[in-house]
Amino acid sequence: MSPPHWWGGFALRRLRQYGLPLRSLAARMAAAFALTLALILLAASTWVYWGLNARMMQEDRESVLRKLDTAVAVLRSHAADSDELRQEAYLPLPPDAPRDLFLRLRAADGRVLLQTPGFNAALDAARFDALQANGAPSLRKVQLHHDLHFLTAMLPVMGRLSAGAPLQPMRIEVALNRSTESHILADYRLRLTVVLLTAILVAAAAGYVIAWRGLRPLRHMADAARDIGAQDLHRRLDTQHLPDELHTLALSFNATLQRLEESFGRISQFSADIAHELRTPISNLWGELEVALGRPREPGQYREALESAVEECARLSNMIQALLFLAQTEQPDAALRLERLDAAYELNALAEFFDAAAAEAGVRLQVQAASGLALRADRMLLQRALVNLIGNALAHTPAGGVVTLSAQPCAALSTQAQGACLHLEVADTGCGIAAEHLPYLFDRFYRADPARSRSRGGLGLGLALVRNIVRLHGGGVGAASSMGQGTRVWLDWPAWESAPQG
Repeated sequence: MSPPHWWGGFALRRLRQYGLPLRSLAARMAAAFALTLALILLAASTWVYWGLNARMMQEDRESVLRKLDTAVAVLRSHAADSDELRQEAYLPLPPDAPRDLFLRLRAADGRVLLQTPGFNAALDAARFDALQANGAPSLRKVQLHHDLHFLTAMLPVMGRLSAGAPLQPMRIEVALNRSTESHILADYRLRLTVVLLTAILVAAAAGYVIAWRGLRPLRHMADAARDIGAQDLHRRLDTQHLPDELHTLALSFNATLQRLEESFGRISQFSADIAHELRTPISNLWGELEVALGRPREPGQYREALESAVEECARLSNMIQALLFLAQTEQPDAALRLERLDAAYELNALAEFFDAAAAEAGVRLQVQAASGLALRADRMLLQRALVNLIGNALAHTPAGGVVTLSAQPCAALSTQAQGACLHLEVADTGCGIAAEHLPYLFDRFYRADPARSRSRGGLGLGLALVRNIVRLHGGGVGAASSMGQGTRVWLDWPAWESAPQG
């Protein structure tokens, strides 16, 4: 296929793909460009036309009034039948004169005493306006037919019919043939119309081509975005060589892809984690029931099998509830019942709740928090996060150890929100956590010691819940530990002062 045909086919496909010209953005931009240019040209042409017409009319007015003044001056000193007035009426114009001036002198009874040869008979007395209020002649435009235009004026005077005759009322009428000027102006209007229409068409075509080419990066972005599917969310739009207007759009689109990729990754990982964690209790349950049903057994043995099955079912139920709650806390728009909470009061209440368990484990539970430290939180979620941390600390602290709950102000939040915060910390003097586990401590189903965790019924979801709860409030979490010396887990929680008052 030859290049012109190939290009034509490509352009036609693009037009069909991105809409008809009347609906496309390029067409709208071209129409706006053409309309703007048309308004500018129309305004400029109108101004030029108005100036030319006004200039011609001014010259014609001056010619008519000057002719009236000259005729009146001659009539005051000479009779109507004098050669001087006749000469004024018959005064020939130069061959190249663009206009014709006609003079007519009437008696009081309307009888024509004198007139320039060629004075149009259709210009009767009704074609001349009366004087203005101030006595000045009134000029009138007269059109006898479509191509014969006149400018007329009339002035009453006192004159003599002949030398020595008494003065009597007369009327001087002057008509200027403006047909030539009218033809010039009509031709000018026609040329302006042609130029204006041509300019609009050329401007629209040029504007459409310019807009079409200018929108080419946007079409490339659309093509690239169309090719991105669920299987290749890692792809990004190329932001190089993009104009500034589209660079921000491409960055925003890439950021959206990044969030989608992370969301899909979390969903995939979540599904894999669920499948992995559910496989063990279901396999255990299945195996125990198969063994129990493998041969006839005593009622006591069936009871033991059913009790074991109930334990596995309870474990599954706890896991499902924990997963559902974890999923709820991963929703950024989850509803929170935020209120002002006193940190010392909340920590002391939890310490009192765990007091019996701590005493049974031989662990001293203490609170270090000044009064008046207020935080902004959903009470139920705050308590759930701290309960998880305190439970872990008690579980990993040997008898004689200490678990400390503390709260103190910190400078600013380290995550989403900005402003003052409270540093809530749960520290124990337990066995500690190896450094290689700390980066994954808040991941779902991550257990630093899987054997011990499973023996205690741990699901590996507690710290993930804590992290999600804190993130929902706009805070951050962290942990530090030393083997044999203990572990510190802290929550940077928004203080009440940093919350919008309202």
